[in-house]
Amino acid sequence: MNTTAKLGGLGAVIALLLTEVPEQYAFYVALFIIACGALTALVPPPHAGSRWAVAYQVMTTIGLNIGWAENHFKPGQSGVRVPLADKPAAKQAVQAAGIPVLNRRGAPEPAATD
Repeated sequence: MNTTAKLGGLGAVIALLLTEVPEQYAFYVALFIIACGALTALVPPPHAGSRWAVAYQVMTTIGLNIGWAENHFKPGQSGVRVPLADKPAAKQAVQAAGIPVLNRRGAPEPAATD
C-alpha cells in the first residue's frame, strides 16, 4: 500500500473522529494535537529501554508525525546524515562494519551485495 493511500485513509479517520468531538471542545482537541506535534519536534527521543519510549511514540502519533512529517530520530535509533550522492557508499560502509542498516519500519535491510 503506498504512502498516499495510507495518509488519505488516516486523514479520513481523523476527520471522522474530530466530527465526534463536541463543538465546544474542538479547539482544545486541535490544540492538543498541535502541542503533541510541537513537543515531538522539541523533545529528543528517549533511549529504547526508557519507560518514556512508549509515551513518546504515542505523543508522536497524536501529533500526526507520519509519512514525510515522521521524526527521523526514534527511541533506540540514530540517524547518520550524509549527502544523498554518498548514501549507497555510507550504507555499504556501515554494513561492512557489521552494523545493520534499518529500513523505514526499523527492520534490518538485507546486506548489499557487490
